[in-house]
Amino acid sequence: MSPIGRTFVAINFALSAAFLGFASNNLSTAQKYRGQFEDVTAELASSKTSMQAEIDQITADRNAANDLRNNIRSEKDALEEKNTALKLNLATATDELNELKSDMGNISSSIGDLSSSLDDMKSQVAQANEARAEAINARRDAENARDAAVAAKEKADDRSNGLSADLAQAERDLTATRGDLEEANTTIAMVVEATNYDLTRGVGAPQIDGAVLQYRADQKLVHINRGTNNKVKRGHIFDIYSGDTYKGQARVEVVNPDTCTAVLVATTGSAIAQGDLVSTQI
Repeated sequence: MSPIGRTFVAINFALSAAFLGFASNNLSTAQKYRGQFEDVTAELASSKTSMQAEIDQITADRNAANDLRNNIRSEKDALEEKNTALKLNLATATDELNELKSDMGNISSSIGDLSSSLDDMKSQVAQANEARAEAINARRDAENARDAAVAAKEKADDRSNGLSADLAQAERDLTATRGDLEEANTTIAMVVEATNYDLTRGVGAPQIDGAVLQYRADQKLVHINRGTNNKVKRGHIFDIYSGDTYKGQARVEVVNPDTCTAVLVATTGSAIAQGDLVSTQI
């Protein structure tokens, strides 16, 4: 074999050994890579499953986010409508507030007027209370006066009843002694004519003043509020008058402790009435 042939053989043998080593190395590498590929493929499958789950979750979250966004938009729109309504209400409330402020000003003015009126009313109430107190005092005084008047009337009624009884007794006495009086008057007239003595002034009559209680015109009897307790005696002459009017004279015939009955012996023609004054010396 020629050197060139041997060279080519040696080269081919070297190339074959190299190729065999390379192929063996590549086969080992390919098996290694296959195992790695299978691992990567399994890992990718697991990752794909996991990523799919994440994608599904993200999709669900996105849908929820879209729903939330739509809800937020709806709420926003509602809030904007509500805000618009609130602005309108605020404007209305502002107008009402301004009206209220105006009304408050009027009310303040009215309160001032009411306060002034209240002060006037307080003054009037105070005056009314004073008038009421005065009225109460006046009423109390009137009641006291009424009670005193009632007591005085009762006392006067009692005295009047006693005087009426005295008068009735005096009238009975006068009726019983009328005949004697007429005879005595005749005798006295004869004595006066014989002696010229003025019997009309009585005998030693002291100053005695009184008043007419009752006058019986039919019998010419004058009932007087003075008696033996006032030193009145039978035969005393009382002049009868009222103010400046002189009415006549009455001679005492019947005497009681506090009253007496006299016979009218002279008259001026003026009517004698209850309350006329009498006196033994005028």
